[in-house]
Amino acid sequence: MRLPPDRPTTLAPELSTVERRVAASIVRVASRVSRTLALAIALGWLAYTLVSWTLVWDPADAGAYYDSALRLVSGEELYPAVDPEAHEVYRYAPWFAAAWIPMTALPRDLAIHVWSLAMVACSLAAVWPLLRRPSWASVTLAALMGQTLLETAIYGNAHPAVVALLVWTAHLRSFPAWVGVAASIKLVPLAFVLVWLGRREWLSASTALAVAAVLFAPMLLMDLSDYVTDPGTGLASLYAVSPVLWLAASAAGAVICVWLAVRRSPYAWLAVALLMFLGPPRVTTSYLAFILVAVELEERDRASGRRLKTPPRGASPA
Repeated sequence: MRLPPDRPTTLAPELSTVERRVAASIVRVASRVSRTLALAIALGWLAYTLVSWTLVWDPADAGAYYDSALRLVSGEELYPAVDPEAHEVYRYAPWFAAAWIPMTALPRDLAIHVWSLAMVACSLAAVWPLLRRPSWASVTLAALMGQTLLETAIYGNAHPAVVALLVWTAHLRSFPAWVGVAASIKLVPLAFVLVWLGRREWLSASTALAVAAVLFAPMLLMDLSDYVTDPGTGLASLYAVSPVLWLAASAAGAVICVWLAVRRSPYAWLAVALLMFLGPPRVTTSYLAFILVAVELEERDRASGRRLKTPPRGASPA
């Protein structure tokens, strides 16, 4: 039986004031417990990593950088044939090996441990912007992402430096150029170009690609016959499961990123950050830390939008 539109229904009576207060209290308690639990798990994982760092400190990846600088100094081949699973693999642009030449003045073991400590500092720098505006979500995210970066710093990998560089330049007009610099060390930051292409920001896209190309260009003067292109097992990548599945997922992810960028979605940067984890044929969980860069870029876009909506001084708001 259909009730007349002007008759209130009594099938769902309103809650009393006491019942509403009880329900609101339950929601608040449940929310607080869930947030506390999430933060406790994140901080516990971070503490575990720090303990592991003190017990298992082996900056073997930094050894590859040190050895590459020695090869440059001695005129040896910069990109020798190496097992793709070995820590000694050097895949970066030549300038990074040249930048390590001053470090060869130190004993090898001392140099790579000093570098590892520097990567710990970069890990802290990468999450610091989140801690400057603390909230349950930002502190939890900082702990989670910091954990992945610190775990990489244990092995002396340059990844924390790349993430910190992009986080601290995200608000600068020169950010596309820094993406090119970062891509000469870790190629995946070039995925940011997908957003610029979707938004038709041709200058930003071309700047990032041009800087990366210039930094990689000296490789053409070197012997690349033994350059290690085999990703090995792929570690945490879908490539380790199935190359076909990896290719399909990466292509679909790239299309989604461009589509979100075309629609000016605020989630475009986050989608690119996730693609940086799912897309490469060789990846570790530390690649999730590019989410930190996405957060800063989204914050930059939001701040820029607010500035555009602010009326000029002396003008009356519409």
